[in-house]
Amino acid sequence: MKNITHSLIQRGLARVLPGVPASLPQEADRVQAPAPVLVSGQPDTPVVLASPHSGRFYPEAFVRESRQPLNILRSGEDSYVEELAASAHALGPMFVHATFPRVFCDVNRAAWDLDPRMFNTPVPAFVRATYRGLAGLGSVPRIVADNRQIYRARMPFMDAALRIRDYWMPYHATLAAALRKTHARHGISLLLDLHSMPDAPEAGSPDFVLGDAHGASCSGLLIQAAEDVLKDMGFKTSRNTPYAGGYITQHYGRPREGLHALQIEMRRSLYMDEKTREKHNGFSDLQRALAQMTERLTTALQTREING
Repeated sequence: MKNITHSLIQRGLARVLPGVPASLPQEADRVQAPAPVLVSGQPDTPVVLASPHSGRFYPEAFVRESRQPLNILRSGEDSYVEELAASAHALGPMFVHATFPRVFCDVNRAAWDLDPRMFNTPVPAFVRATYRGLAGLGSVPRIVADNRQIYRARMPFMDAALRIRDYWMPYHATLAAALRKTHARHGISLLLDLHSMPDAPEAGSPDFVLGDAHGASCSGLLIQAAEDVLKDMGFKTSRNTPYAGGYITQHYGRPREGLHALQIEMRRSLYMDEKTREKHNGFSDLQRALAQMTERLTTALQTREING
């Protein structure tokens, strides 16, 4: 799977970080810092599971430099999603997940989707902010919950570029490799990009929101199969509202090439107390629902109910 976009990102990094060594955690972080991305399993099924926003390693220097306390920084975290996926992963799919938090580096945005107002040094011409980036929700976010500013002061652009190189790029290199291996073995692949969400009353407070970029990233038969399983289990679902899929879904979903991507948003209150972040009895039910949905989609792909 050729990835021209990511090769262009590497060229941009080479221009702004010539000869700069990989950044290291602060001394206090160094002992406990995990690898930025973890991958497990082999491409034994056509499905790949991913959790880009459940990372819980907050570098101490980042927390110290933030104007927000840790509990506010964690407000956008998809807590425990990698654990929710455990039963689905046990069925055979590869699993990729980030260990760093989205408030530090958001891999569900294009690499150079950054708000130029964040920086106190010149911003390269290749930086292209979307409306999300300009709103402060780019690959290195400027704001967190309720439009709260993350940083006490503007940062050098190099700090953001280092996060792209040391966190964003490894995540996407790992995910792309998993999808490439899976597609090579099975001739088709489906990325289930797993997220959690607060209640969404504007969409009727669904339990799950299934996002396929309004039909552009995934076969309609696959999203229908996922929806049927969840509804049969008693869950309320919504399609593409309010979440149609971010950069990951849009970038990796190419159904005509047999590369499908479906974003799965799960309501947090189904499995945890949103204030205390403690798991409750609904956790195992949601874990089981993810596994059943994964099993149904795997069967659909393996029996070629979906043609490419």
